[in-house]
Amino acid sequence: MRFAPLFALAAVFLLLAALPGPSVAAGLEVRLIGKLPAANYRAASVDTGKAVYLFGGRNETNLTTAVVKYDVSSGKVSDAGFRLPQPRMSACAVLVGDHAFVFGGADGGLELDTILAIDLPDGPVRTLDARLPSPRIGLVAAVSGGMVYLFGGHSNGTKIANVTRFDPGSENISLTGASLPSGRAGMGVATGERGIYLFGGKTDPGASDEVLLYDPAKDNLTVLPERMPYTVYHAPAVVFEGKVLIIGGNAQFPDWNVSKATDTIIEFDPGTGKSKTLPARLPSPRERSSAAVVDGKVLVFGGQEGVSALDEIVACGQAGKDETSGAGTWLIALSMLMLASVAAVAVAARRRR
Repeated sequence: MRFAPLFALAAVFLLLAALPGPSVAAGLEVRLIGKLPAANYRAASVDTGKAVYLFGGRNETNLTTAVVKYDVSSGKVSDAGFRLPQPRMSACAVLVGDHAFVFGGADGGLELDTILAIDLPDGPVRTLDARLPSPRIGLVAAVSGGMVYLFGGHSNGTKIANVTRFDPGSENISLTGASLPSGRAGMGVATGERGIYLFGGKTDPGASDEVLLYDPAKDNLTVLPERMPYTVYHAPAVVFEGKVLIIGGNAQFPDWNVSKATDTIIEFDPGTGKSKTLPARLPSPRERSSAAVVDGKVLVFGGQEGVSALDEIVACGQAGKDETSGAGTWLIALSMLMLASVAAVAVAARRRR
């Protein structure tokens, strides 16, 4: 029994190492990690896992044809080496295999009904024969079951309520039987196990705090009973650690007299259907940003605050995650050392007998 205390101590260290760390309870940590080549907002984006691509967008005065590439492994931002056929902002984009599809948008004075197909990582870019049912900006898209679903937007000032299906294989496009409760643009969109979630959006005459759920298998769209804490539009949505984050956007809180850009982040729980405002804040208010989840964190690119365009890249991750991981590794190593010491003492004792 002389070794019992050592075994007990080793067991305690192993138990501590196995316990979950405090990173989730600590919430999100938000920090600036870099800059874009130029200020940009209203860019469409896709994430390949290796890189995030931003297609077009604009700064305070000009639209661009540029495609910006953020390399995940190095954190380097560069020109992707190919360009869009014309300046384009307020489009949306999805990734299907190695192809990015960019839908609609505007080239300045003219709204577009075109669809671009882009071979990644190097291009080329081609304009498909298929067209949207009407020119539109502020639409959003999501992929489910190999199909692309397009929601809302507005065309010549008229908000759109229909849901459109695009088949990347045949490159055919058609209207579904579903529609939004009302025409709306600038929604957040995220795909979950139950279907495609849609958040907020700009409506007539104001904005929405609703959460919608579209079931592609049933072609059915419902309004969930729980609303978000405030109305919001032009806010990107991403799935992060089982929840959906709706980041920034143009919001109107209950005690605000006007709608304006916000620095807040909403967390939506698909399991409960409830939303809450997180304590974490962006470095400054912003709307019309692009966002992606890469390497265990949410990256937010650019955005607009008032009349100003932003060039910031912001990272949102679990606070203390790296430190927690390091502590766990240290505890495991110490536990292994304790067990090795116990084993060595036991062997030495046997030899002395």
